[in-house]
Amino acid sequence: KGAFYLFPKTPIDDVEFCKLLLEERILAVPGRGFGRPGHIRLAFCVDEAVIAKAAAGFKRVMERAQHVRRS
Repeated sequence: KGAFYLFPKTPIDDVEFCKLLLEERILAVPGRGFGRPGHIRLAFCVDEAVIAKAAAGFKRVMERAQHVRRS
């Protein structure tokens, strides 16, 4: 019955990071639209099981982002 939001820093461009997340079926909004470039906005307004299920996708995206940053 509500939501809370996080604005974590991204290891790569926030738009590119959101694209990688979307490939994992995780929706995030680039922080630049909220005056926070280099961050993403995550809304936690779903069941905890959905959030827990997304953890593996976040891990894969972080691994891919680390590779992109080194390239």
